[in-house]
Amino acid sequence: VNSATHRWGRVSYESGDNSRNNPWVAALTFGEGWHNNHHKYPSSACQGLHRGQIDLTWQHIRLLRALRLATKIRLPVAS
Repeated sequence: VNSATHRWGRVSYESGDNSRNNPWVAALTFGEGWHNNHHKYPSSACQGLHRGQIDLTWQHIRLLRALRLATKIRLPVAS
């Protein structure tokens, strides 16, 4: 993930580290390819921040939250 998403993809946020969002990597890794989003909000449980950015890991966390098996979930705070 790290090697591919620091080389190929699109930048949504200026991060100063060449991180990028790559939909192909995200599809293969259940959302981890939204790497530029991760560099903007590193502690967020949700990385698919924009319309069309599918983040299956976040969907699993939401399910665990609904079942009360996950708590203290961090989400992005608008800056």
